[in-house]
Amino acid sequence: MTLGFKTRLWLGHVAVLAVMLAAAAFGAEWALRSVVLGRIIDDAILSLASTEAAALQADPGRPIRVHEIPPGAGPPLFARLDKFVQIIDLDGRLVARSMTLGTARLPTPPELLARLRDGETVFGTVTDFGEEPVRMVSLPVTPAHYVVQVAMSLDDAHAVLYAGRWLFLSMSLAILTGIGFTGAWLARRALHPIDAIAARARQIREADLTERLPHPGTNDEIGRLVETLNEMLGRLEHSFDVRRRFTADASHEMRSPLSRLRAELEVTLRRPRASGEYEETLRSCLDEVEALQRLTEELLALARIDAREAPEPAKAVPVREVVEAAVAAVAPDADRRHVTVDVGPAPEILLNVAPAAAKIALSNVLHNAVKFSPAGGLVTMVVTANPDQAVIAVSDSGPGVAPDDLPRLFQRFYRGHASRATGTPGVGLGLAIARALVERQSGWIAVERSTDKGATFSVHLPRA
Repeated sequence: MTLGFKTRLWLGHVAVLAVMLAAAAFGAEWALRSVVLGRIIDDAILSLASTEAAALQADPGRPIRVHEIPPGAGPPLFARLDKFVQIIDLDGRLVARSMTLGTARLPTPPELLARLRDGETVFGTVTDFGEEPVRMVSLPVTPAHYVVQVAMSLDDAHAVLYAGRWLFLSMSLAILTGIGFTGAWLARRALHPIDAIAARARQIREADLTERLPHPGTNDEIGRLVETLNEMLGRLEHSFDVRRRFTADASHEMRSPLSRLRAELEVTLRRPRASGEYEETLRSCLDEVEALQRLTEELLALARIDAREAPEPAKAVPVREVVEAAVAAVAPDADRRHVTVDVGPAPEILLNVAPAAAKIALSNVLHNAVKFSPAGGLVTMVVTANPDQAVIAVSDSGPGVAPDDLPRLFQRFYRGHASRATGTPGVGLGLAIARALVERQSGWIAVERSTDKGATFSVHLPRA
């Protein structure tokens, strides 16, 4: 079973906290052990051993004994109450011992004696002395050649360490439990806006893309996430609107020639006619079929562009080749309309474009100029070079572009005032396809000049 993000976040938080608390507990237990065994017990037995050694050195002529206060001679001496003291020579022979030892003696193994002969003060823990382990220090006394040994029971120290260990463990568990519940509450509270966003996003359908996700009112990560998602919804809304308009416009443009085609066929078939009338009707129908074919090809071209199909790879192409190919593509239409296409001298530069796409884009712009130029008109092409781009300017002698048409001139199926007023054939896809193809070549296209005596379109393509 896959755990949710909230659960994984909480478990990760608890796991990291558990590791930190365990490390802190072990560190505290180690520090307590160092304090109890090192600073308390070791310091206490070393202090008593130093006192005995000082007494031996201060009174060398008297018999060697452990300096104890006899019963009834004064108040109890707590510094010696729970400690065992004995004095030995460097060969391990017992010289004196405290009453607390009774008849027992502290261990003096050979390796300990060897270290004492070298003048080393030795600390150690003895586990097999009596019923409890003891901590012992052996302090050589020079120049008396004796050793003072002081031992102290570790039972109380172990009790303190045991209590400390359970205290650290219980505190760690209490802290882990408290922070675990707090972390779960904080995770739920922190991720609640995301749950609300997800629930609201599930309610948004294609029909109501105008809806937006609720903004939490903060400029944090969740606020930026909501802003990003709302921007994405805005782009989706725009894309769906374009698709709906595209479908409606395409249906309208295809319905008109189909309606005319059907009407002509129905009228022709109502009664027998002469062969000349049939031929005239068939030619008219052929014109409508050709218009439908052109519309279908343009729609397919747009569909391929929208689908982001793998484009033709870009390569270095002379700008003259692209210009000549575009002129050749519109030459028949220009001859039929008696429009002259004048191409100025092109500089010897290379374009970094896909040849076919660049030729289609430029020929669409050129075809648009020929279409709106009057009979006997002139269309000119001028190529100039910038450091990074080649600019191909196409100027016609038509009615120009109305200011109201400029913002929508490159939209699909949009036909400007001049096209509608003069009845110029077309469906409004040529410039849209040209712009899409030019932008795929990392270029751009725009209307550079527009007057009542014509318009100039500039196509910017990257240089190789």
